[in-house]
This record gives sequence, structure tokens and C-alpha cells, in this order.
Amino acid sequence: MRQRATSYFADLVFCPLLASGLSIFALARLTLGGVIEWCFMAAVGAVLWTLAEYVMHRVVYHRIPLFERYHEVHHADPRAYVGAPPMVGTSIVFLVSFLPLAAFSPVLASAISVGMLAGYSAYMIVHHACHFWTPGSRGYLRRARLHHAVHHYRDGNGNFGVSTSFWDGVFGTRVQPSPARGAAAPTS
Repeated sequence: MRQRATSYFADLVFCPLLASGLSIFALARLTLGGVIEWCFMAAVGAVLWTLAEYVMHRVVYHRIPLFERYHEVHHADPRAYVGAPPMVGTSIVFLVSFLPLAAFSPVLASAISVGMLAGYSAYMIVHHACHFWTPGSRGYLRRARLHHAVHHYRDGNGNFGVSTSFWDGVFGTRVQPSPARGAAAPTS
């Protein structure tokens, strides 16, 4: 859905705030060894986010008709402020990552959730940057922007990862831009 700037950027405020609150709650109760373990599990959560991002984009936004229609608005006007209503994405990421683990271990649940929320925050920034910023000729943002541009302008059946192209490589959906003309050409 189209949004005003305040709605569009709301999750970029609330998501890190929620992750910070979970971090403070968990880390204040842990020993040094527990902090190290918690940080490792937060990193696992961030990796899990990248897989969730890929699956959401590939399956939900490009295969489920209701969501596909909403996502087509983004493809039709990639510079418009289009997205889920404020707090929906943050709430879903939190609930999916926290609730299944909370009864077993609230500390583990907070670590995985913080990692996934951090990943979601990074994704929001990178996705926005892909459409609104002009990065330099090298670096991560330039590669992410090219990878995502191929998805938008050349082949909507590939390059589903935004914050990383790793899962596109794993699942065989990576499409490379042609070095000669900037057009995309499938790999393998």
C-alpha cells in the first residue's frame, strides 16, 4: 500500500527500538559466557532473517495472488513509498522469531529475535537505498543495487534476495547483469 514518509519509515524507528529493549532485557541478566552465547545466537537470527527475506520475496510476494497484486504496485513504481502498514513487518518478525522459543528459553528467544529484527532493519535500509540512493562505483550497496535492479528491470523470476544474494545462489535464482551492456543474463 502507498504510504506517507512517516508511515514508510516508522518500522526503521520501532524495529531497532524493540531490538534494543530485548537486548537490554536479556544482556542485563547474563554472565560473560552467556553474553557471548547470546551474541552468537543473535548472529544466527540475522542469518535466519536473510533466508526469511528470500522466502517472503520469492514465495509470498511472487507466488501468492493477494500479496503478488500488492507487490506489483512496488514493481510498477519502485520509487514510491509502498509497503505494509507501520509495525506490521516488525510485529510479524518479532512474533515469528520470539513466540516459538519463548517458552523454551526467553533468553534464546530474545537473541534470535534481536538478530532477525536487526536483519529486517538492515533489509529496510538496503532496499530503500537500492531505489533511492546512488552508491559509488564499488562496494556492497552498489552490488546490492545492481542485483535488485536485475530483479526489477530484467528478470522478476530471480534475484529475490535484497540484503544478500547468497540464497539466490543456493536456490539457483541468481541472475547476473551482463558486463557488456548492463542487461541481465542468467548464470549456470
